[in-house]
This record gives sequence, structure tokens and C-alpha cells, in this order.
Amino acid sequence: MYTGILIAVLAGICLGTCFLPMRYMKAFAWENTWFVWSFTGLVILPPLIALLTVPDLFEIFSEIGWNTTAAVLGVGLVAGTSGIFLGRGLAIAGMAIANSVMNGVSLVVGSFVPLIKNHPEALSGRIGGTLLGGLLLAVAGVVICSVAGSQRSKESAYSTVGKDTKRSGRAIALAGIVLCLIAGMLTPLQNIGLDYAGRMTEIAHSHGAPDAFKSFVYFIPYLGASFVSNGIYFAILWRKNGTLKQFRGPQAARYVGLASLMAVVWMLGIILYGWAIPWIGSYGPVIVWPMMLVTTSIASALAEYLYGDWEGRALRTLGLGLTALSLSIVMFSYSNYIIQQSSSR
Repeated sequence: MYTGILIAVLAGICLGTCFLPMRYMKAFAWENTWFVWSFTGLVILPPLIALLTVPDLFEIFSEIGWNTTAAVLGVGLVAGTSGIFLGRGLAIAGMAIANSVMNGVSLVVGSFVPLIKNHPEALSGRIGGTLLGGLLLAVAGVVICSVAGSQRSKESAYSTVGKDTKRSGRAIALAGIVLCLIAGMLTPLQNIGLDYAGRMTEIAHSHGAPDAFKSFVYFIPYLGASFVSNGIYFAILWRKNGTLKQFRGPQAARYVGLASLMAVVWMLGIILYGWAIPWIGSYGPVIVWPMMLVTTSIASALAEYLYGDWEGRALRTLGLGLTALSLSIVMFSYSNYIIQQSSSR
């Protein structure tokens, strides 16, 4: 039980801090940074990791069949747009606000859909009540963190691309929050798709794939298709802004390395997330998903505080939001305790 919780928290820390290198890449256009990150994280790493960890990979896909794979490709193509909205929102509003707002929406959609599908009876019992309490606390924390973002006077430390200097700081922050809300509506497709495509991971597991890596038979088509959505947008921006030439600049290798590092840390979080689910059983998608997202929000906010991005009234408001998020983790942990006690009887 507690091993799964610890792994989920570690996953959240990785996902909450992976974009910190963007603070040192403001001279590199957003579309270039996001292209390197997405190409490395969505196209290169998933098949590479699968080839190294999943036995009989090609035979597994043959057994899965084209119909299931095509469905996953379709979900990935739609869900991939969430990366665009997240990236733009993060560049405008900052890492803490981007994660908090996006994760709040993802908590509700990504947790309750698997719960209703797999355990509808739990909604009327003590487990459902505890989970609902945790989700309400998480959403309250996200709302408070969003207010804190609108109170902050400092501009984003991650990117200047896409900012409109004619608008006020509050208007800019609200624009970033809206982008992250849209990202949050699309992001749970990954969790929901993984839950509904359980047959893919079951086949991989039957061929000897470890728990931490069996989900990569799903991630290969899902993340690969997600890159297509991002790639189309990058091409539009390159043509509009003429920023593709930056890859020939004197600092290009350094920027590419930093963006690739972002992808590696992000992928580590994804691996840990997939590893945490089996430790909690059939409630894994219900418990691990919200715990990981809440930890992501806390980790990103703490990192920005240590950088000095938060002070005064905005910092106090952020503290209230993080308190609510921390209490939600307690609720999710308690619900996991109830589940384990019930299953042991």
C-alpha cells in the first residue's frame, strides 16, 4: 500500500519540476523548446524504453490487433493538443499555476470516470465519500492557487513568447489559466484511455513485461499520435515567426540538451506513475492519478518559491491553496487505507 503511495509521490515530483530548465531558455523560441521536448518525450523515448524492457514487442502488437491500436492512435491525436495548451499556458502563467489549474480539472475527470466504470458501488459508501472529500479539497486548492496567480505581479520566468505587453499582468495570467483549463480537460484522456485499453497491458504482461513498463505498449501509439498534433502547430509557428533558424545558433546545442533533459525527467514521472498503479490494485487509476497530480502541483509551487517567484499577498494565497492540496493527499491516502482494509477481509 505505502509503496504505491511513495512511487506516486515521486512521479508527481518529477512531473512537477521537469520544466524548470525553461527558465534558462527564454532566448530560445517556445516552439523550438516544445518541439525538442515533445519529439524526445513522445517519439524517441517510448519505443526505445519498450524495446529495452518489453519482451516480444512486435509479437505483442500483432496480438493486440490493428483495431485497438487504431483506437489508441485516434485518442492520442486528440489528446495531443493538451500539450500545446499546457505549453502555452505554462509560458504565460508559470509552472505552479499551469500544473495546479490543469491538474484540478484532470483530478475530477481522470479519477471519477475509472471509478464509475470499475467500482460504481463505491460511490455510495465510505470509499466514495472519502474520495469525494479529497477531490473537493483538491479543486478548492486549485481555485485558490489560480487566484494567487492573478495576484502575482512578476512575469513568467519561463518564456516571453506569446505575451501581449499591452495587457495587464492579471489579464495575461487569466489567459494562461484558460489555456491550462483546456489542457486539463484533454489530459485525462491518457488516464481514461489507459484504463479502457487494459487489454494491451495485459497482453504485454503475459509476455513478461514488468509492471513499470508494460504500459509502454499503449504509450507508443498514444504518444506518437500526440506528437502529430503538436508537430502541425510547430510547423505553423516556424513559418509565421521564422524561428526554425535558431537551431543553427551558437547556443542551440545547449538549449536542445536542456529541452531533452526536460523530456527525460518527464518520462521518469510517467514510468513511476505506471509502476505505482499495480501496487494499489484495481483502484490504482482512482488513487494514483489524483495523488500524482496533487503532488505535481505542490512540487512545482515549492520549486518556484525557492526561486523567489512568490512573495507578499500572492504567496499567502498560494500557501492556502497548497494547504488544501496537501489535505487532499491525506484524504486520498486514507481512502487507500480503507480499500486495503476492505480487500484483506
